[in-house]
Amino acid sequence: MTSVTCVCAWLFAVLMVPLMLFIWALDTKKTRINRYRKYGWSWRKIADIYGVSPTTVRQFSMA
Repeated sequence: MTSVTCVCAWLFAVLMVPLMLFIWALDTKKTRINRYRKYGWSWRKIADIYGVSPTTVRQFSMA
């Protein structure tokens, strides 16, 4: 019984990875920036990810 549960869990995990990648690929830059802000990240930290200034990131989030 344990092996069946383990197989089901692995199968679920393997099937979820492509779905999560697909959903992530559909996110816009604005969506990601606003999500990072909700997580409490600073404008500077987000700007470092995108390689732009914090002012530019703020403009992206409002665009």
